[in-house]
Amino acid sequence: MQLPNVETKEARKLRKALHKAQNHVVPANNTERFIVLCVRFGTKYGREYVERLRNMVQRHTTVPYEFVCLTDDTRPIEGVRSIVQPLQQQYKKIWWHKVHMFDHTLPLGGRILYFDLDVIICDNIDKFFLNHDKLFLGIKDFNRKFHPSWHYLNSSVLSWVHGRENYIYDEFQKNPAEAQKLLGDQDWIWKLSKNKLQFWPIEWIQSYKWEIRNRDELVNRTGKQGFKFVTNPTIPLGCSVAVFHGDPKMEEVKDTFVIDNWR
Repeated sequence: MQLPNVETKEARKLRKALHKAQNHVVPANNTERFIVLCVRFGTKYGREYVERLRNMVQRHTTVPYEFVCLTDDTRPIEGVRSIVQPLQQQYKKIWWHKVHMFDHTLPLGGRILYFDLDVIICDNIDKFFLNHDKLFLGIKDFNRKFHPSWHYLNSSVLSWVHGRENYIYDEFQKNPAEAQKLLGDQDWIWKLSKNKLQFWPIEWIQSYKWEIRNRDELVNRTGKQGFKFVTNPTIPLGCSVAVFHGDPKMEEVKDTFVIDNWR
C-alpha cells in the first residue's frame, strides 16, 4: 500500500480504515446502505457492459448493496435501478456525464462504490465497501507503472459518501465550457479534490495492459492498440479489479482471464 512519505492525518485514517476492512467479516444483519454505481450515456458501451458489471459484482461480494446505473437509456435492465437523465448534447465528450454522479439531488444515499464499465472484477470486493471513515477514494493513475512518484487520479473506481463531494458537480455546472477545457472528467475531479482524495492500495486495482500484462506486448493496428498474442496472465496477489483503460477493450482480448471473468 502506497502512502505519502509524510503520513498526514487523512492518510493515517485511511491506513487504519483499510486495515480494518481487510480483516472485517460482514455481519449478517448489516444495515448500512451501499450502492454500486455505473454511468452509461450514448452508444459507446452497449447494455451488455452494464449487465456484465452487474454479474461480476454479484459474484464477488457478500455485502448487501443496490446496483444503480445513471444513464440516458430508458429501457430497463433486470437487477439494475436506472436513473435516467437526458443526453447533454453540448458536452464535448460523452464522458463528461460522469460528473453528474456527484449531484447531491440524485436519489442515492450512503456509501457509493463507482465502477467504469471497462473493468473486470475477478475477486472479492468486500474490502472496497468496508471503509467507514467518510473518505473519498480513487485510483493512483496507472502511469505509476513507469513513474513511481506519479501523483494523479484515475477515476475508474471511486468511492464516496453521497452528498459529501457535491462540489464536483456544483462547480462544473457553474461553467461547463470552462471545465471542459480539461481533457476529461477525471482531470476535473482531481483538480477539485486532490487535497482530500486518497488512493486505493495499488495491488487492489491493476491496469490490465500495463501491470497485469506488459506494454511491450501491445501493437498498433489500424489506429488502435491490441495485444500481439493471446496468453493467460498471472493476476497479482490481492488484485480484485483489472482496468481496461484506452485500448484494447475486453471484447477485443481473447485471453483466458477475460473469457472466464467478463461475463
